[in-house]
Amino acid sequence: MSAFSVPALAGEKVVKRVPAGAVAFHFVFDLSFVTGEFVGYVAFIEGVDSPLFDGVPSEDTAYFTVRLTEPAAAQIPLPVPDTELATSFFVPGAQATFYFNPDPNGRDWSNPDTFSEGVPIAVIDESALLSTRATAAFPGHFFNTFSGRLIDSTPIDFNGQRLDFRKLVPDGITVTNFGNGLRFLPDGSPGVSGGGTAIAIGGELRDK
Repeated sequence: MSAFSVPALAGEKVVKRVPAGAVAFHFVFDLSFVTGEFVGYVAFIEGVDSPLFDGVPSEDTAYFTVRLTEPAAAQIPLPVPDTELATSFFVPGAQATFYFNPDPNGRDWSNPDTFSEGVPIAVIDESALLSTRATAAFPGHFFNTFSGRLIDSTPIDFNGQRLDFRKLVPDGITVTNFGNGLRFLPDGSPGVSGGGTAIAIGGELRDK
């Protein structure tokens, strides 16, 4: 991961490790059905004292963003008796990169590159993801769960605090996310949007 590391300053506070089972961060996201791009922004990080937005919370003002930088290799349908449920298994291997931009200046959900501007500060390697979609009432809903191990981290200084994902979640995270089954951007392109929560895990997820 190409990024710069900021030396710790005297008297600088360090964001501490999140206990196993506690929420590490919350985020919102959008997934395009046309391009497969997954992007979002982080709304909360445990232990960070200052606001994560430069103004009213939105994608345009968020200091921290996320983008899927390596997609899952395959999606495997898992049949269930309920015809109004669709369940899929995504094989391990997808990777998500988190970015820090000290000067957020507007982002466009239809332009994923605007969510990867700034400094890459962490990379999460995802385990197998289970996705369940309920389709009884249009547009339906989805719920996803997976764990991930931290494979790269670059510390930064954020408003007088030292933030390093290797200290925050050294053993990785378990993520859940939920949202409506379909959305359309202003340009008419379909996809899904939702909110997600990352929970710190204890012990190594698997051999590195």
